[in-house]
Amino acid sequence: MKIPLIFYANPNCPYAQRSWLALLELQVNFEYKEIELGKDNKTDWFGALNPNGTVPTIKHGETVVYESLVVNEYLCEVFGNDEINLMPREPAVRARARILMSRSDTKFTKIAYSYLSHKRNASEEDSVTKDDQLRIHLEDELRFLDNAIGLTDGYYFMGEIVSLVDIAYIPFFERMSVALAKWKNFEIKSLSLPHLNNWLDVMSNREAYQKTRMSPQRIIELYSRFLDVDYFKRVGIAQ
Repeated sequence: MKIPLIFYANPNCPYAQRSWLALLELQVNFEYKEIELGKDNKTDWFGALNPNGTVPTIKHGETVVYESLVVNEYLCEVFGNDEINLMPREPAVRARARILMSRSDTKFTKIAYSYLSHKRNASEEDSVTKDDQLRIHLEDELRFLDNAIGLTDGYYFMGEIVSLVDIAYIPFFERMSVALAKWKNFEIKSLSLPHLNNWLDVMSNREAYQKTRMSPQRIIELYSRFLDVDYFKRVGIAQ
């Protein structure tokens, strides 16, 4: 008898999209339950599942797991097999994958959202300087990621096969590609980043990604509201 898996998520959340992608790539049967953030996640029943009140959260039988990177490793350990597995088997390569996944949260997202959230004021020298510095930091990080992919023999971060590393980054690139172009006149694909730009094309064509992606119009609509209230700074994603 298969143990049922319930996936609690919100379609607007990039962290939830990570686990949605992992579930689809691993071909896991699951029940999707949408959580309205700001409402459902503040209820007692959800708090009993996940005291952080965040998505994604999964309930696999009696086991509850949350935090997207942790959820995804759990899914790989339980559902991965010889034909489909999203984590390298060699300890050293697996360690490199974990380093890159951690960097997606500690470096890339924080730099990108800080740059997006900064309101450049042309009449204030400090504001212009900070905006320029944030842009430089973002370009440096993008070059680092481009080089990381270039070190492999494939299209993906870990080589020829898609992995949890790719899944950790793509929801944020999806949103940043649209938002940075809209509000900062910053086009990721205009930079000389051949490996990273090719990776974006390859990832965007994957069936799992196509099933989970947000439309550019929805990103602009949602991020317009978020930027108006400095949401990313308030939740600690941006500095």
